[in-house]
Amino acid sequence: MPEDIVIASASDMEAALGSLARSQRMVFVAGLPGVGKSLFIRELAQAAHALDRSVHLLQWDVARPAFESLATRAKYPEVDGVTHAMIRKAVGQWARAAVLRWHREYPGASHMLIGEVPLIGNRLLELAQVQPDDSEPLLASPDVLFITPVPSVSVRAVIEDARGRTFANPTHPREAADAPPNVLQMLWQEVHALAVEIGAATPHMMGLAPFDPQAYAAVYRQLLRHRHALTLWVEALLESRASVYGLKVDASDMVPDADDAAAIVAQLERAHSVAEIEYDVARWFHSV
Repeated sequence: MPEDIVIASASDMEAALGSLARSQRMVFVAGLPGVGKSLFIRELAQAAHALDRSVHLLQWDVARPAFESLATRAKYPEVDGVTHAMIRKAVGQWARAAVLRWHREYPGASHMLIGEVPLIGNRLLELAQVQPDDSEPLLASPDVLFITPVPSVSVRAVIEDARGRTFANPTHPREAADAPPNVLQMLWQEVHALAVEIGAATPHMMGLAPFDPQAYAAVYRQLLRHRHALTLWVEALLESRASVYGLKVDASDMVPDADDAAAIVAQLERAHSVAEIEYDVARWFHSV
């Protein structure tokens, strides 16, 4: 499979997703909020279902709430729409083991796992990290493909505009939990700073840096350099009349139960101080 695919039309999208649905056991869609990840996940799930494959989903926003009990949130509150470092680390620890467990429980080719992995800010970043555990051979194998949709400047503008409307007037429960527009901008500025750091962009001298597809792709290539990865250059506006979260097929969500989530947080608390976790998460880009 090539490292880059250009999506210049709806037929390109259909062909790319059809190929992934036929050939891949696990596909993790990586990227910032507001780049079209949810649309790709929905369409890929439908393509896999059309091939009579059972679809399983691993999604940051679906798995995370299990770690946010009243007691946990009291200790590790969300601030300005940003999940606390302890919870981000705990979700990643769980996900790494959960992927291996899924692989063993559903060994047949009739099953497909599709994941949504933001990576930025240590959101499921553990799936991209090289770690000395039983999950590493699987995550580094061709069975697992990470794809990064990279919208053009004009496509990104349309997605951001739509995101602002659905955040203000959600038509699906998950739209109400989307990152607000100010967080989208903050996350892109963080990615742009990282692109400057690795030499993929130049500093923006005045105001906020505008979205730069090449710089964005370079940062995610760096994050995924230890994994099988594919960049999707999205140059066509792919219409979605319904919510991107509205799956039209049956799919099983991978979600930890409350006891497992609490146990992972407790284990992290025993092994590390909160300051250590916050420091580790703050340097997330340099931990891959």
